[in-house]
Amino acid sequence: MKNLILRASRRTYDIGLGLLIVRVAVGLIFFVHGWDKVHSIDNTVRMMQTLGLGGAPMAYFIAWLEVLGGLALIFGVATRVLGVVFGIEMAVAVLKIGNTFGFHGYEFPLLLSALSFALAFAGSGKFSLYPLECPRCGGMFCEGGNSCAA
Repeated sequence: MKNLILRASRRTYDIGLGLLIVRVAVGLIFFVHGWDKVHSIDNTVRMMQTLGLGGAPMAYFIAWLEVLGGLALIFGVATRVLGVVFGIEMAVAVLKIGNTFGFHGYEFPLLLSALSFALAFAGSGKFSLYPLECPRCGGMFCEGGNSCAA
């Protein structure tokens, strides 16, 4: 039984596939939420004003960031950069929501923040359209030659 588990676990070990699944799930969530914000922009503006986040300019910025950034995450474009941006966005959401609704009010933004920061550290993975990180050293825009730290 131990050998069966060992062989099966070795065959199914694929960090790139795991990153693809997380990227697509997180990207899809941001895309759908952004799409909703774009199509109900008046409500989004009111929400930003209520939270003290600047109203219309911030509402448009966040809505389109989530639409375009969500698509970029799905395809693995600028994953590390968007991971930081989305991680900060969701951390602000957690702080702004606070204990208003208890843990159930901020558990989802907290999870999205953690997953976004995890993608910022892990990168796009091998199944990505245009990764900005070097597959050997993880450096952004590393060309892999003599300047590669790996």
